[in-house]
Amino acid sequence: MVAAAPDDQAAIALLATAWRLAGDPRHAPLCEDPALVTAQRISTPAGWADLPAFLADLAAALEALHGWQAHPLEQSIRHGSQTQVDLSRLDVPVVRALFAALDAPIRAHIAGLGSGDDPVRRRAAGGYRFAGAWSVRLRAGGFHKDHVHPAGWLSSAFYVALPDAVERAPQGWLALGRPGVPTRPVLAPFRHIRPEPGMVALFPSYLWHGTEPFTGDAPRLTVAFDVVPG
Repeated sequence: MVAAAPDDQAAIALLATAWRLAGDPRHAPLCEDPALVTAQRISTPAGWADLPAFLADLAAALEALHGWQAHPLEQSIRHGSQTQVDLSRLDVPVVRALFAALDAPIRAHIAGLGSGDDPVRRRAAGGYRFAGAWSVRLRAGGFHKDHVHPAGWLSSAFYVALPDAVERAPQGWLALGRPGVPTRPVLAPFRHIRPEPGMVALFPSYLWHGTEPFTGDAPRLTVAFDVVPG
């Protein structure tokens, strides 16, 4: 499958899962190379006194877009909602400011990859473009099923507002590496990332990722996007 469609992130994810189950040493450089995953805070955009003030305005703008009470069909969300517009094209000042602020961490991530012939590095040419962006609002007990983004290159999670439960591992944390398909034996995540307001996590689109359930009353509000070379 990968030979026929070398950029199909779902095919790469299945190959990586097979390698992990078989104890194949090719799994580690494909999925567990530290350079493939970064987590950085954005700088405060111009026009806001500090990052908390910016995030508060961004949260208000995103909440206005979350009109649905349930997750979309055929999506990974459970007990939450997802916006239905491409946020990277939305003409709202605070949202535009977010995507301008994301440029520096995205470029730093790409630069930090270096060169190579793996499925991420061989496509890196310095530039990028957004290939869809959306917001997710999870309620208490909410989570993302483990999944990948078949048409992506780099995927993300940007944290806008978080419940207090994220202070208790691993509630609401980003889980990496737990397959979204049944395996025998069951495979656990090989990494968790604790979210922080204003932080963006970037990782290969073929890397299985999900969100651990959390408790409490406060929602978990994020922005996610895919980028492709451009």
